[in-house]
Amino acid sequence: MAELTIALLEVGEARRRFRLEAGPAWWQDNRGILRDPESGLARPLQLDLEGYRLGERLFFRGPLSGAVELACGRCLEPYVYELSERLELLLEPLPPGSEPPEGGIQLDPEDLEIARYRGDELDFGVVLRELLLFNWPLQPRCAEGCLGLCPSCGANRNLEPCHCAGDVKTRPFAGLGAMLEQKRRGTS
Repeated sequence: MAELTIALLEVGEARRRFRLEAGPAWWQDNRGILRDPESGLARPLQLDLEGYRLGERLFFRGPLSGAVELACGRCLEPYVYELSERLELLLEPLPPGSEPPEGGIQLDPEDLEIARYRGDELDFGVVLRELLLFNWPLQPRCAEGCLGLCPSCGANRNLEPCHCAGDVKTRPFAGLGAMLEQKRRGTS
């Protein structure tokens, strides 16, 4: 994709700024790899990089910014998750005879700050995917104090008080116990 690529000839010994952007088309093609494939792009993802050459090596650094729309893991309401991460990436040339990676960049599986490259263009899409996977929230939450849904009536306790919360003793497997009891009565 042209919006996330840098031509190798553009990277010289003098420091230069590169502004790369992943818009809605990139998001549609890549959101399936994330933990929440129903998420949406609220603001394009941008890499504002400073890059330069150190002999055969290439060095890039700068912030990743953007925003995605997620569903809260407690109350299921949509909210905007702001992405803000700093990238530092040292690219070393691939050894001669090795297979060139797709997009020209091969990330190190153990270190996100080191990669190898080959080709005339560098596609930072692979780097952006790794940054997203690494920074994606395990338990998306709209707010630190989100009260979530009532386990009995399903009311969003952030929006309205739940009137059944004091009447019902909640146990994690109470519903399963009731189903087993009904099945025992039906088969006996």
